[in-house]
Amino acid sequence: MQKSRELDLYMAQKVLGHKTFNDRQGKPHEELPSGQTRPLRAYSQEIAAAWEIVEKIGISLLPVEQGWFAIVGNTRGWESPADFIGYLQTADFTNSGAAVGESAPMTICLAAMKACERREAENQETLLN
Repeated sequence: MQKSRELDLYMAQKVLGHKTFNDRQGKPHEELPSGQTRPLRAYSQEIAAAWEIVEKIGISLLPVEQGWFAIVGNTRGWESPADFIGYLQTADFTNSGAAVGESAPMTICLAAMKACERREAENQETLLN
């Protein structure tokens, strides 16, 4: 349970850009760009919450035999289904955020986290050069 809440915090902060804080009882909350606050959503466990992540960064989600495959491409979305299929045919997901898992919400979050980590590493490399 603790690891999923850490992932939920990561999604709120890094992917959605929300500020997070603990209330007086120590329960995590997030502040939306509008200034409104709410209890931290269970992005890694609830599909309605995870869908915010999908819409924010353009994750493609496919059912596979053992669960779900989620991928974040180099850009938000694809120009056409043919472009998406062509990208999948390369089977080179090292430069994207991709994950396979049993649960759609968790798989979405893992792919988003990998994409964020990849983008942060690219930004650091750009700064160094």
